[in-house]
Amino acid sequence: MIDKKAFFLALLGFLLPTMVLAADFDPSYLISDSEMVNYNSMTQNDIQNFLNNRKGTLDNYLTFDKENNPKTAPQAFFEVAQRWLINPKYLLVLVQKEQSLLEDAAPSQKQYDWATGYGICDSCGMDDSNVQRFKGFYRQINSAAAQTRYYMDNINEFSFQPDKTYNIDGQSVKLKNTATAGLYNYTPHLHGNQNFWNLWNKYFARKWPDGTLLTSSDGDDVYYIENGLKRKIASKAVFASRFDAKKIITVSHADIDSYGDGASIKYVNFSLLQVDSGDIYMIINDVKRKIDSQAVFAKLGFKEDDITKVTADELTLYREGSNITEYTMYPTGVLVQYNKAKKTDQDIYYIIAGQKRPVPTKEILTANFSGMSIKKMTADELDMYPVGDNVPLPDGWLVRTKKDPAVFVVSGGKRMPFANRTAFASLNYSIKNVKIIADATMEAHQVGQSITGQW
Repeated sequence: MIDKKAFFLALLGFLLPTMVLAADFDPSYLISDSEMVNYNSMTQNDIQNFLNNRKGTLDNYLTFDKENNPKTAPQAFFEVAQRWLINPKYLLVLVQKEQSLLEDAAPSQKQYDWATGYGICDSCGMDDSNVQRFKGFYRQINSAAAQTRYYMDNINEFSFQPDKTYNIDGQSVKLKNTATAGLYNYTPHLHGNQNFWNLWNKYFARKWPDGTLLTSSDGDDVYYIENGLKRKIASKAVFASRFDAKKIITVSHADIDSYGDGASIKYVNFSLLQVDSGDIYMIINDVKRKIDSQAVFAKLGFKEDDITKVTADELTLYREGSNITEYTMYPTGVLVQYNKAKKTDQDIYYIIAGQKRPVPTKEILTANFSGMSIKKMTADELDMYPVGDNVPLPDGWLVRTKKDPAVFVVSGGKRMPFANRTAFASLNYSIKNVKIIADATMEAHQVGQSITGQW
């Protein structure tokens, strides 16, 4: 009998003979800057649940803060992360990397006292009198978070800096971002940072990234993955207005259930929703923007037939944006170009929510705004709008360039590499959906975290 999985992997290798995708460990890029400072990535309850599921004892460990107030370890992780605006996931990985505290069922007091290895260096030990002020679990995670925050804000003061090349343990490494440089300043060795990378991906790498469409093999519902949660797409009409059926990935029901529930996607973009009070809101990318008055409603060319009646509770699921007033031009967005501009991709902007967002390449323009006309503007008119972030390719796109076989998936505006062939295959991505794009389009997207196919 043919082993179908082995056959598929062999076929994948045949079709993509040079598809290196990305090294299992890239010493030049360990974690993204946005991930390092995502201090809201876990609630205190999330941290508690995470520790409950580990073999270690931190789920019920009691420590004391600087004022000698008792704190549980989950309280300490959460409090410190919020204080220094550092991802609590980073601190959790750090205590495992340094002292195995997530998995050691019987740790010594010394492991707690030097939880993050802060203050310990190659030439000093835990018993050195100069480092005793850093001793203690709370002090350790607080000091590590404070130091990491300082790295992120003042990286040019330290030995390792982004966009520079260093000889690290005999290997030439060009550090690609601030967070990676900070990790080498904290642990100036390849082996230690590979341990960090392995642990980060073991505990916190997402199996499918934001922007993925999933359906289960035993159901008809389709879910959109966003902010690590699954959002059910409420109807075929809503799906057709925003998504591409070719990108749906079929997975097990258990895979679907492994994601927490987010708010359902019930309305198409730019829907007009009216609550019982009579107030009308426009939904723009899951942000609700109140239309200031009936006069503004009429001035913008909307009609009563465009309105959908909803309850006030339904609108609580949406983030609140600024009101749409008589001075709000183009509430649904508009493509613009300088009226005397040369015909280059860089001349085009997408104006939305009071900002002009550059559209870097023709491919990005076509991917997002196919069929949309471009309005000419004078320089004075365009200069009224502040510049926002570049418009990226849509989330969920699989891309590579003609010269480079490495495949990425676009998520959150970043291009996220697959760790290896097995990761690509195990996540049920289709080779048919990989698009070859121009180098300039690829370079318009910052590199994100590797996709490993693991939890």
